[in-house]
Amino acid sequence: MNEQVAVFYQTVVKQCNNAHGLRTICELICRNLMQHLAVNHLQLIIKYNGEWKLLLDLNSQGIQYHFPPITPPTSSEYYYKNIHYYANKTTASIDVLPNYRYILVPLKHHSVIIGHLTLAVPLDSQLAPKHFTILTTLLAAEINNYLTKQTTKSHSINCINAEKELLSTKEQQQTLLNKLQSMHDISFQLWRCNSMRDMLFIAIDEAKKQLQIDRMAIFLFDEQKNMHGTFGTDLHGNTVDEFYFCSPIPNQWYASKTLKDKEYLAIQENTPLFHDLKQVGFGWSAYIALWDEDTPIGWIACDNLITGQPLRTYHHQLLKQYGFIVSQHILRLQAAENLIKLNHDLEQRVQSRTEALNKANEQLQKLSRIDALTNIANRRVFDETVIAEWRRASRLALPLSLLILDIDNFKTYNDKLGHAAGDQCLKTIATALSTVERRAGTLFARYGGEEFVLLLPGQDQQEAINNAQRLLNTIHDIALPFPCDGLKNNNHTIVTISIGISTIIPSQSKSYDDFFKQVDTALYQAKAKGKNCFKVLSPT
Repeated sequence: MNEQVAVFYQTVVKQCNNAHGLRTICELICRNLMQHLAVNHLQLIIKYNGEWKLLLDLNSQGIQYHFPPITPPTSSEYYYKNIHYYANKTTASIDVLPNYRYILVPLKHHSVIIGHLTLAVPLDSQLAPKHFTILTTLLAAEINNYLTKQTTKSHSINCINAEKELLSTKEQQQTLLNKLQSMHDISFQLWRCNSMRDMLFIAIDEAKKQLQIDRMAIFLFDEQKNMHGTFGTDLHGNTVDEFYFCSPIPNQWYASKTLKDKEYLAIQENTPLFHDLKQVGFGWSAYIALWDEDTPIGWIACDNLITGQPLRTYHHQLLKQYGFIVSQHILRLQAAENLIKLNHDLEQRVQSRTEALNKANEQLQKLSRIDALTNIANRRVFDETVIAEWRRASRLALPLSLLILDIDNFKTYNDKLGHAAGDQCLKTIATALSTVERRAGTLFARYGGEEFVLLLPGQDQQEAINNAQRLLNTIHDIALPFPCDGLKNNNHTIVTISIGISTIIPSQSKSYDDFFKQVDTALYQAKAKGKNCFKVLSPT
């Protein structure tokens, strides 16, 4: 037996010196065990990652090498009763199956058990655990060396992978920083926009370039739950006007996720892609909800229809951030537009009120200068005009003529026919006499009661007399009946007037008040003369 063992070791050592790799050595040992020592059942258990694992299994099916080691089977033709129990033994020889005897030999490295070698030998074999001491020492050294190399290799691979991951992370971080800078640049461009249309165009056109997204479109909601297109992307990637688009908000997955669940971003892979509500392809689709606090105001729709590029990991955060930026600019411009509209409406209201006020003022001014009963100029207008004309005539040495008219016996007319008839009489006379003299600068006004005045700037005494005669003739023409019953010494059956006339060239030695008194005196003289006539007095 010792000779067989010696031959076995000589062969194994010689072959193993020229062999490389743990698997080759294990397979060489197994073949030599079968050939020289009649071992046909074998298990090599090692401690791997803190657990007992099966590295080598020699059975009726051949040699089976496992790396990484596997968990030993709970039942097989090699019954391994209790690995934890055997781990505390140095050597053991046990009988388990008929015709076989199992030898258990620990594998030690620096006095630490790192595995066990279990061999099934015939019952009549004189092999003992001591015969395998050299073999287990050789195996322990090879296994420890191999595991150390594997650990080092694994550590190196892990380091390389970590470096690659770190590099990838740095690249992703740099890409993310670049994209964030791009979003900052886009936001600056959006801030410079003064119109909603320009802002929406830039929001789509620039974001596609900077965020590297095939297609984007912005839809805005109204109070009737309709979505309206703004700017979007056609099937060729061009930014186009889509303000024509209007549709009820569809009952789709993204609507439920963003509007009902109040999420900022909804993404779905391998989903149908649409353009104008018609399916145009498949890919990933993303919808970014635009919010005004808790109120949804629209969507930014994105997809990869054109290039099919996958959505990057950093896109999730970027798209959320971009949705927030666009929301703020939409709300800013909506507020500005509302303010402009409010200011415009206010200006329109102010303008309308101003126009109404001006008209009211004009009407009030007109009313303040028109006699309410006769609808001709009132005394206020006469007082203002006569002073102005007096100064002008004095400055230019021009004549100024004044006629004062009074309806004869008007009190009797009122008493007989009533005040309503008296008012109508005043209206009729005022209307008729106001058309007698129409030359520029002349003024016919009601002075008060039944008295009227006719101011004739630039007209001399003869022209004044001519006007007086025309006034008398006009009164005769209209021939208003006069009630003469009970009136003594009245030879007139119609309403008549008396007129006082005077003409003057104003100067510093003469006053308007004296001039007016002189015209008034002429009127009284006409009354005394018998009425229905005029009297002329020249200034003294």
